[in-house]
Amino acid sequence: MRTVAIRMPKMSMTMAEGEVLSWSVGPGDVINAGDVVCEVMTDKVDMEVESPTNGTLTEIVVDTGVVAVGEPIAWMETEDEEGLGDLLDAPAVVDAADTAALRPESVSDAQAAPTAKAPELAAVADAALPEPEPALITPTSAQPPAYTVPPPPVAAVPRARALARDRGVDLTQVTASRADGVVSVADVEAVTAPRSGTAEASSQPAPGALTAPSPATPLDPTSAPSPRATPSPAATPSAPITGTRVAAVRAVVARRMSESAAIPQFTVWRDLRLAGADARRGGVSWTTVLLQAYAAALRRVPALLTRWEDDGAVESGPPAIALAVDTPGGLLVPVFAEPDRQDPRELDAVVREAVRYAQTGKVARGHLLVANATLSNLGGLGVDRFQALVTPGQASVLALGKAGLRPVQVPGGIGVALSLTAGLTVDHRAANGADGARLLAGLADVLG
Repeated sequence: MRTVAIRMPKMSMTMAEGEVLSWSVGPGDVINAGDVVCEVMTDKVDMEVESPTNGTLTEIVVDTGVVAVGEPIAWMETEDEEGLGDLLDAPAVVDAADTAALRPESVSDAQAAPTAKAPELAAVADAALPEPEPALITPTSAQPPAYTVPPPPVAAVPRARALARDRGVDLTQVTASRADGVVSVADVEAVTAPRSGTAEASSQPAPGALTAPSPATPLDPTSAPSPRATPSPAATPSAPITGTRVAAVRAVVARRMSESAAIPQFTVWRDLRLAGADARRGGVSWTTVLLQAYAAALRRVPALLTRWEDDGAVESGPPAIALAVDTPGGLLVPVFAEPDRQDPRELDAVVREAVRYAQTGKVARGHLLVANATLSNLGGLGVDRFQALVTPGQASVLALGKAGLRPVQVPGGIGVALSLTAGLTVDHRAANGADGARLLAGLADVLG
């Protein structure tokens, strides 16, 4: 029997620390490979940490709080050759006699503020754009299979998971009675035990059971229609700032904004006409169109594809844009690498699926990338224009307002044109005002 440290995993290349939100197991629980051990929040997303081996949890070092990558968050005993460790590094295995010497004497640092998510994150709905009829994207034989993301595993205590496996019970069909949403042994037994009473009584959820959330607001008018009417983003109230999860996200944003305040930054504005892009997009969502246009414009201004480190600008590679998504449980930013180099229809399917998945509070690993720019859109919420703040490590953020028909000057008088106001905020250490103006000019050219 060997003692193994369960360490804070490294979930992205830029992750330096993560926050333990909750545990699905406790000391003395037998853990099987694939069991969910705990939930961790990083600067990008919440992730469920699974056990890659079998053993018994002996101690939880950090119940909740911020922990540096690689630091122990729990200890377990295992007879397997390999134990738990960093998801990207080899685990540390020690003899039981040396365990006490390696464990931290206190975990007071775990109460520090959590790591940050991108600032000024906003909904990506485009409901304000006028369209006669929503156009649906349907797959054809020439298109690849639709991008799909596997559903997250169900949180359950190990004994409940083993019981469900033995009795052939699908955990996704089990309603958790615990307040934290973790399926218990009693929940599984309730599903498999003989039922009594009327069918109406059996259909009622157990006291304290969690119910499914309401359907998320569609990405934009081109999303597939729901069988039931969905309120517009402007009419949908935001989630109250209560509960551990939402409060933790607010603390993350607060910390990130404090870091952003130290960056000298400025904002340039421009009205962008969309008639040309509207005629070409063929049902592709405006979110995808603007994401591709932003990436294409970034390539024309190399200074905005840098990040400021120490005393100089460092190239940050090709466009990798974080898309701000407002979700019921907080704000998430899936990242899209070189979106301008992808087929618009294929990218549109990927964007839609990524946004739907973000509504569950998760971001697929394929979108946990290092971003060098952010796209934030409040147009779907009726905002005409706003100023976003630069995320540390990025050189710019593009803030988009509501699109609609506006009066414009035309030869011989006044006309109307489909347009929106874009605000580009730039890290003044990496680029100048003229660079921001060039990017907006490039954006206007791509969309024209």
